[in-house]
Amino acid sequence: MDSDSYYAEVQAAYDQIASEYDTTVSRTLVSRRAKNLAVSVISRVAPPRGSLLDVGCYTGQESLQLAQRGFRVVGVDLSPRMVELSRAKAKQWRLADRTQFEVGRASDLSSLERQGIGPFDTAYSVYGTLNLEPRIDQVKDWLIRLIRPNGALVVGLLNPTVLYELLLGPIVFKFDGYRKLAKSRVRIRIGLGDRTVTGFLYTPREFQRLLAPEFSLEKVIGVHILYRPPRPRKADGEGLWWMARALDLVERHLENHAPFSSLGFFSLMVFRRLERSGEN
Repeated sequence: MDSDSYYAEVQAAYDQIASEYDTTVSRTLVSRRAKNLAVSVISRVAPPRGSLLDVGCYTGQESLQLAQRGFRVVGVDLSPRMVELSRAKAKQWRLADRTQFEVGRASDLSSLERQGIGPFDTAYSVYGTLNLEPRIDQVKDWLIRLIRPNGALVVGLLNPTVLYELLLGPIVFKFDGYRKLAKSRVRIRIGLGDRTVTGFLYTPREFQRLLAPEFSLEKVIGVHILYRPPRPRKADGEGLWWMARALDLVERHLENHAPFSSLGFFSLMVFRRLERSGEN
């Protein structure tokens, strides 16, 4: 795989959907639930009013919500258009003094280092950004340099093993969930349209091995174990809201318990950056 061509393809795909991202992808029930859960988890593991690094900030939704809670946030995204929208929203929300947005790859955060930005108390990447990063080893190297010792790292990844797809997919003659089990590379849909790019899937255990030994896995949360994948929101409201509320009750019971914590559409993982000899 030619990395430069791959990054250019991903960048073009997200630039294309940037202007409609907040009114389509971000407004689906499953997307909003996942994002709110991530913000809640990040807020708990980060020190109050701490400094945060958002790797793959999209249009800045999580960054701005966390800035409203008193954190200082630097967001990085491969898409210049996404970064442009994040900056505009920060000004509109009067949060420009607590946020900064930069164009960059997750595997190359040298622009932050050149500007003297960092280190950070906590870093996070939600959801799926690192599924579109072919150089996870370089991502890890930058995170080691940019997260303070004992700082937290929160990562949300698309999961190759999804309970909903395995149990309910065959009922409607969809077997993608079973095909994914045998593959590390799959075509991943960008936004809610038909455009796809190659992505890389990891189980929580596989991703834990990739970040070891510098990062220790503390927690895995299954996100959307029983929900359908994101789809366009109905114009007339939330649709079967009562079913979603019932599913939430079940999901909250299952999401923190093995094996269900590793069977969601996403896996939300909390790591701890271990202190190395000579660090303080």
